[in-house]
Amino acid sequence: MFRAYRELWIALLAIAAITALYLLAYSQASTMPAASSLVGHGIGILGFVLMLMTETLYSIRKRLTDARWGSTAAWLKFHMVTGLVGPYMVFLHTSIRLHGLAGLAMLLTVVVVVSGLVGRYVYTAMPRVLESAEANRPDARQRQERLVAQRGALATWHTIHVPLTWALFAVAFVHIVAALYYATLPR
Repeated sequence: MFRAYRELWIALLAIAAITALYLLAYSQASTMPAASSLVGHGIGILGFVLMLMTETLYSIRKRLTDARWGSTAAWLKFHMVTGLVGPYMVFLHTSIRLHGLAGLAMLLTVVVVVSGLVGRYVYTAMPRVLESAEANRPDARQRQERLVAQRGALATWHTIHVPLTWALFAVAFVHIVAALYYATLPR
C-alpha cells in the first residue's frame, strides 16, 4: 500500500513536519503567526515557490521527451508531492483568515488541489494500452472502448485543471503585487 501511494505518504509526512514547526511558532508567540509576520511570509513564500515548481517543472519535463533529467513518472510524483505541500503552506500563511483576494486565491487553490487528486485517480486507474493477451479476448472491443472513454475523461479533466491552475496563479500574482504595494508604499 505504501509503495502504491508513496508520493501521498511523502506529502503527508512533509505536511506533518510543517505543522509541527508551525505549532512550535504558535506556542512561542502564544498566537497564530500573522500572514504578514516573518513566519507567515516565510511559509507563504516557500509554499508559493513549491506551487510554481509544481506547475512548471513537471510541465517542462513532460514536453521535453528526450530530456535525461529524471523520468516523467518521477516528475509526476514530484508534481503531486509539491502540489499538496505547497498549497498547505500557503493555507498556513493565511492564518486561517480567508477573506478578500487572498480568500479567493485559497478557494481556487483548494479547487485545483481537489482537481489534481481526481486527475491522479483517473490517470492511475487507466491502463496505458491493451495487452496483446487482452486484445485476443472476446470482450476486447468493449475494453478498447473503455480505454478510449478513460482517455477522453483524462483529456476532459486536463482541459479543466490547467485553466483553473492559470486562474489560481493570476489571482495569486495579483495578491502578491497588492501585498507588496500596500506593505511598502504607505511607509
